[in-house]
Amino acid sequence: MTTLLPPRLARAALVVLLAGAACGRWAAAAEPSPELARSIDAMLSRHLKPGAPGATVIVTDHGVPLFRKAYGLANVAGNVALDPAMSLRVGSVTKQFTAAAIMLLAEQGKLALSDRIDQYLPGYPKTDTPVTIEHLLTHTSGIRNYTALPRFGEVMTTDVSVDEGIAFFKDAAPEFKPGDRFAYSNSNYFLLGAIIERVSGMPYADFMAQSIFAPLQLTHTAIETGAAAAPVVGYTQERRNVVASPDYSMRWPYAAGALRTSVDDLALWDQAIAQGKLLKPESWNRMATSYQLHGKRPTGYGYGFFIRTMRGKAAIEHGGDIGGFSADTLRFPQEGIYIAVLGNSDSASPAPDALAEKIAALVLQR
Repeated sequence: MTTLLPPRLARAALVVLLAGAACGRWAAAAEPSPELARSIDAMLSRHLKPGAPGATVIVTDHGVPLFRKAYGLANVAGNVALDPAMSLRVGSVTKQFTAAAIMLLAEQGKLALSDRIDQYLPGYPKTDTPVTIEHLLTHTSGIRNYTALPRFGEVMTTDVSVDEGIAFFKDAAPEFKPGDRFAYSNSNYFLLGAIIERVSGMPYADFMAQSIFAPLQLTHTAIETGAAAAPVVGYTQERRNVVASPDYSMRWPYAAGALRTSVDDLALWDQAIAQGKLLKPESWNRMATSYQLHGKRPTGYGYGFFIRTMRGKAAIEHGGDIGGFSADTLRFPQEGIYIAVLGNSDSASPAPDALAEKIAALVLQR
């Protein structure tokens, strides 16, 4: 049955239901609907074919699972089927976890979002208007996106240290004065990773494991720091053929995109946000509020989240694309709906974000 969950997520769902019985908090949660599950499955089956790279999918309502299933192959050459418990690379979905780490350090009094970044990154070029940690969180720093710089294709297969990565882009001319515009830049979150290391005194991957993943029992989630055998192969389109994506260094994605996780762990992550775990509710709310340029013009981005309206509903979303993989996470906070689609192809059509929207259309019309 497509709505069954592994024991640890099933226990989490049971806790949600018991909490609802006690205080009515989850009264809006709907019973899993076989008809809805069949509708989602039929739609996804039209797009995700057997014998090809596919996707893992989960849909929850206030933490209660409505749908969970995998489609396609984790390893085409080995004819290994994808399983919903498997961990996949999720690219820029990493950013919401990095932003949460920054908020955790802020709550601990170890940094302030208004701090200049050169307080933590000695030698980083100063500008007339200081770049702050909040500028990095909101993509309003003006710092150029290192993955879009001309020479990035030449170096992306080579392991780098954090300092070497920063050196690659730090002297590129800023696009604009800090705080004046929104421009999505992976460099912002690379720098946030370096700040986390400086403040915590440990490698970014270790801090995330100890302070974020372990407390929330995200046991299938990790920051990749090097080559490692994984059961899920990433694929790309080469002319008319689907081939394994070339290997490249996971040191470059770093705090901007080196996360590997499962849909089960993402569902637990969603409930941590909804229930105010790890961070104070005001911190989660701040992350999910659109940043305003000069206090007036909303950017449509908070801290690690895009803030959108979808089908007339407030939505919080972030996707991720990284060689061989594509992902999307979509939250409807007022309805309590969460959708995650993780694909092991970077050239699938429809892409995970489009599939997540199609699922949302089915779920929200109940």
